[in-house]
Amino acid sequence: MAAERNPYYSTNGAAAYDVYSVENTLRQPVREPERHELPQERELPRKRQRVRARTAVAPFTILGAAISACMMILVIFGYVQLFEATSRVSKLESQLQSLQEEQLLLQSKYEGKIDLAGIEEQAETLGLRKPSQEQIVYVNLAGTDQAEIYKTEKSSILSEIIGAVEQSISDLIAYLHPAAA
Repeated sequence: MAAERNPYYSTNGAAAYDVYSVENTLRQPVREPERHELPQERELPRKRQRVRARTAVAPFTILGAAISACMMILVIFGYVQLFEATSRVSKLESQLQSLQEEQLLLQSKYEGKIDLAGIEEQAETLGLRKPSQEQIVYVNLAGTDQAEIYKTEKSSILSEIIGAVEQSISDLIAYLHPAAA
């Protein structure tokens, strides 16, 4: 049966068959063995030393950095001055409050010591009395009063900026050298 189905199939399993026979070559073409070649060596890329061109720093960059640094310093010293002024104000406010409390205490003591009856007796012994109608004089202050209002001259923004920078620098010098102020 196997011979009927496949003419290339041998009926005798133990018998050798011709590998190079026409029947066998028709069944399967003979393949040549594959040759595996070794990969060719690749050259590794050499590291090139890159030469970087020196770039020149623009003068405006240096000027801008210097101005930025000065502005940062001025802002920092402005905050320092603000902190010092705030601390001085808080100290003065606490001192003011204690002085106001002391004033109220002294005022109440003063008013408690005033004896109007004793004052009237002392005035009578000195010969003082209440003013009469002819001793009272009224002063007329209905004259023309004048007030002059001076206008401040307007200055340019540039002069105000320069003045602020000068004031900041003098404040900075005064802060750094308190004996000089």
